[in-house]
Amino acid sequence: MAHPLFRRESPHRLVGIPLLARPCVLCGLRSQSGALCRFCRHALATPAQDLRCPRCALALPPLALLACPDCGAGQLSLQATVAGFDYEHPGDMLIHAFKISRRLEMAAVLAELMVRQWHRYGPGLGPDCRVIPVPSQRRALRRRGFNPAAVLAKRVAHALGLSARLHIVVAQPRLEQAQKFLGRQARRQAMRGAFRVLEPLQGGDVLLVDDVLTTGATLDALARACRVAGARSVYALVAARAPWKLKLP
Repeated sequence: MAHPLFRRESPHRLVGIPLLARPCVLCGLRSQSGALCRFCRHALATPAQDLRCPRCALALPPLALLACPDCGAGQLSLQATVAGFDYEHPGDMLIHAFKISRRLEMAAVLAELMVRQWHRYGPGLGPDCRVIPVPSQRRALRRRGFNPAAVLAKRVAHALGLSARLHIVVAQPRLEQAQKFLGRQARRQAMRGAFRVLEPLQGGDVLLVDDVLTTGATLDALARACRVAGARSVYALVAARAPWKLKLP
């Protein structure tokens, strides 16, 4: 389904869209399907249906093995990961508007996409499952004024009928080096022992929530901390998954 902004569209295709319909948050066209028009919804949903690693949600090429090389080596401590969409156009515009431009109303759109994908591809969760956001670094929290993962976790938990535990994880004192400048292995080394869970999770399931999954180092470190606290199974739900071309070496 081509977007009318990107190719010439026959006028009769747009007939029937109410003049007073709300504008799409991505393209600005009138939308009768909520915050996203049907064209942008289609653009976001199509890549999300690709073959993916069930553990880290990385989009895999056709005829690939079921697990990507990282997860096949047992390096990720998550049972399953689901992503709302890939971190590429046009989904990256939603993340940018939410995190960088501080448009908090985008949280509802992101959470809707995340929960929809979880219902399609995520495992069943018990009513005692805890929803835990990835903590923000102190420097990022001071600069941005909010933790994007916590905002999303609150909405995701409400939509799934689960309990959001927003303040039970603390970041251990460590170097505040920007993770985006580190490679995959360096990130994992830097994140080891980075988190501590403040309450026991004995025998319960945990759903971790984050905005963008790049190398998986942060989620892996938090999943390990949850297991130390006694969690039975740890899953992850992220708004966006960085495709292989954007992953660091």
